[in-house]
Amino acid sequence: MTNNRVKERIGINRVTNIVEVFWESGWQDYDSQNDDAIDGIILMRRGSKSPTDTGGVVFVQVKCGGNGYRRDQQQFPDHICLNLGKEYLDSHFPRWDKVPGPAILVFVDDTVCRANPPAWWVNLRSDCRSPTNEGVLLIPKKQRFGHHAKGDFHKLCGAGPQDRLLPTVRLNKEDLLTIGLGKNESLRNDAWSFYKQWRDSQDDCVHDKLGEILVNRVGWKHITRIGRSHERIINSWMLLPAARQMIIQNASTAYLGHARVLDLPAGEKKIVDYLGLRAKVVFPHRHHSVVQVVLKRQRVVNKNDLEKESQKIWFYSVYEPRRGMEGL
Repeated sequence: MTNNRVKERIGINRVTNIVEVFWESGWQDYDSQNDDAIDGIILMRRGSKSPTDTGGVVFVQVKCGGNGYRRDQQQFPDHICLNLGKEYLDSHFPRWDKVPGPAILVFVDDTVCRANPPAWWVNLRSDCRSPTNEGVLLIPKKQRFGHHAKGDFHKLCGAGPQDRLLPTVRLNKEDLLTIGLGKNESLRNDAWSFYKQWRDSQDDCVHDKLGEILVNRVGWKHITRIGRSHERIINSWMLLPAARQMIIQNASTAYLGHARVLDLPAGEKKIVDYLGLRAKVVFPHRHHSVVQVVLKRQRVVNKNDLEKESQKIWFYSVYEPRRGMEGL
């Protein structure tokens, strides 16, 4: 009889193979030292030749063992009945509810085939508990966890802003960077004065959807970094008022590049990625332009205490993508 550790590895291997090989997305294990609510996270990506992170993160609990958990019932012919126990579900549902993203359970039935076992998934935020037995999860048989399930997981994470028209942000003359012209004047000093004023105004550093945006030396150092052309630095300085207004007016978000996942002590995961705010900005002194603000985001998730989940977002850069390609 297969022991529990081997079954756990069969389940994790099956999920990893589907996510990384068939979905071309990312999978990050959590160390399974304790019986916790999360076994790993899926980093959703789009594309094939050069997959790009969508920013969607799905938290996953994996259960493997057809002869240990599966207890199908005639009254639910369209569902797999997973008997996990009332005490287990009572203690785990509050934790699943606290994760900062969709939470799902994947059931892998190794009794059918250990080499290529079938798997199913259920959204743990749905009404998936049996109405007749509080210790049983109902998993729809149509929800096979396989190649064609990737679209369902994109939907779980929500539609991206690429599905919507760019918003318009209008700047008034008084919103612009004040530039002093004279022998002893410095554009750098003018830009730094504007940046400090923006930093010190708490109301101007909050996005309704993302929360507080940290405007500090992280963004300033990135904009003015060594090796960046003077023309691009000056352009970013001149666009600081647009960046501020895009945050104030809650411009829509997109996801940029790949997320990095780092292991921290005590079962923590640090997820670092980049967000983009993009809008059509109407200037009072020149032609309108598409402007992109880059935000750096850091999320720390503690597997053993999900209430300790934390997030920080920094203003990182601003530029006009239609004026030429520029990296983060």
